[in-house]
Amino acid sequence: MPDAPRLAVAMAVSIAMLVATGCDALGERNADPVAATATFGSPDEIVTSPPASPSVPAPAIPDARIVEHEGIRYEVVSLPLDQWEVRVDWGQDERGTMLADVVTDPLVMVATNAGIFTPGLSPGGLLVADGVELRSLNLADGAGNFHLKPNGVFEMRSDGTAAVVDSTSYDPEGVEFATQSGPALVLGGVIHPEFRQGSTNMAFRSGVGVSPDGATVYLALSWGLTNFYDFATLFADELGCDDALYLDGNVSRLWVRGDGEPDAFAGPYAGVITARARTGPS
Repeated sequence: MPDAPRLAVAMAVSIAMLVATGCDALGERNADPVAATATFGSPDEIVTSPPASPSVPAPAIPDARIVEHEGIRYEVVSLPLDQWEVRVDWGQDERGTMLADVVTDPLVMVATNAGIFTPGLSPGGLLVADGVELRSLNLADGAGNFHLKPNGVFEMRSDGTAAVVDSTSYDPEGVEFATQSGPALVLGGVIHPEFRQGSTNMAFRSGVGVSPDGATVYLALSWGLTNFYDFATLFADELGCDDALYLDGNVSRLWVRGDGEPDAFAGPYAGVITARARTGPS
């Protein structure tokens, strides 16, 4: 519904989230997301930057767009890393982190929850922030999406590039930020071997992908029910990502500045991915 007013979209999303919310076999909050933050619509609704003045440059505007793939619409945010600083943070608060609190920082232009987490509001696996490992790598077997092997790690490196890697291949050298989640959607250009075209396992989904040169990060959130196979091919075929990772389910939100305040169901989370405009050399 690209021509619907922003408020109607937000209300519809919150209602749908209440219907879709659930837990996997481990009780992890990864049932599969619903929530689209609309920065799109009729020409009168397009969010534009304020005019620049000689002394105050116009703020950077994220590249947020709708991509239609296999009959489903996805919100996709493209983040070239020479323009955007991408972080992963975890407040280690037992109450979790609400997205509304994260976006009070005026420098945050994009925000989304990071990987799957436990009922105790702790990351399900690895989380690195500012080069410090706050949660260790989890290679255990188990039930639920996180343990649908191979799972993966999304990482930001000190050389200014990003990657999604198989969790078993993770190397901490030079990693500044990272979050582990699962399943991996695409690794080395290969769709996860457990995914099946035409699967009836339909749900709302969110994920992160990286361009082959590691220079661009893509965040995506479905606006409708999709299966894992189609979600993976969104990254592989539409976005050109050789590597992509499933983030979480119906608790997910993808917020872009200009959307207004995140709704009351945007959290609590155990980890958050944010993007800020770079102000100097990358």
